[in-house]
Amino acid sequence: MKVMMQCLFVLVLLLVVSAPVYSASEFEVVQIWACEMEEGTTEVQVEAIAAEYLKAVRTVEGGAGATMRVFFPAVVNNTGLTDFYFVLNAKSFTDWGKIWDGYQEGTALAAADEKNAGKLVCPDSMLWEAHVVEPAP
Repeated sequence: MKVMMQCLFVLVLLLVVSAPVYSASEFEVVQIWACEMEEGTTEVQVEAIAAEYLKAVRTVEGGAGATMRVFFPAVVNNTGLTDFYFVLNAKSFTDWGKIWDGYQEGTALAAADEKNAGKLVCPDSMLWEAHVVEPAP
């Protein structure tokens, strides 16, 4: 996940400028990491890693309302090298930006990352704006 954080640096810079526009949003911000399990890592370990990471996210400003899910493929056509997806939801771009601003050396987020090095690799991520769709009247 450390490489992932470096890749997100540019996104954070871009969002700093646009965050005030999205502070009172009617959507959630969803970050999805495409990940691979290293040899010997189990799905149970992946879920435990996600739980630790979410606990760490909730210790930083903006992270109190964050949620996390892990998606394992059940029936798929072609996932390439992706074994699973980590999905982090934040209430707004402002909260998401505060979470990533809180990722500093010596924090719970950095410790969770370091503790789980060598168990999984998440080289790619996407940031989405998720809108709830209600049935048409």
